[in-house]
Amino acid sequence: MILNIHGFRSCGANAKAAFLKETFPGVKIIAPTLPLPPLEALEVLEESVKGSGEPLEMILGSSLGGFYAYVLCCRYRVPTVLINPAVVPFVHLAGAIGPVTNAYTGEPGTWTVADCLALKDLFCETAYRAESRFVHAFITQDDEVLEPRLARDFFRFHGTLVELPWGTHRFEGLDRIRDEVRAIYGAAGK
Repeated sequence: MILNIHGFRSCGANAKAAFLKETFPGVKIIAPTLPLPPLEALEVLEESVKGSGEPLEMILGSSLGGFYAYVLCCRYRVPTVLINPAVVPFVHLAGAIGPVTNAYTGEPGTWTVADCLALKDLFCETAYRAESRFVHAFITQDDEVLEPRLARDFFRFHGTLVELPWGTHRFEGLDRIRDEVRAIYGAAGK
């Protein structure tokens, strides 16, 4: 089973989930839509893993979902693909405090100071704690939302880092990394 984790203001039925289903047609892909509060989001993810009825074989997360994927990589010790991950999400999302709307579902919500502090605590708990052999970060130089330099510096000596010369934060052209993602899954003995 592969767990797909979406980013802030996104949903489970996203382009990365479609990419995984196309890339791994015989593999169960779990892609829940997460609540805003970080601890609730992680609870939904943990329950999704436990309730899937299959062992977790790989995680893929993008943006804030990349941060959550890293946290779960520390807990589950499975190969983890991070796409334009939020490295210090409590900093990235401090400017989002207040009312927010899910860009895909239109659902309104509120992002709070407590949410940012929960992310800070998770960062302090997990920074550089995942085993490097499980961490695979893919970033684009043209990410207009997150500063690519932060991910580049964080993952340069921790895991593998692939930097692509074009692509926005949404990471258009996922097919460019299809072979690498297959290899990461395959190297885990799947």
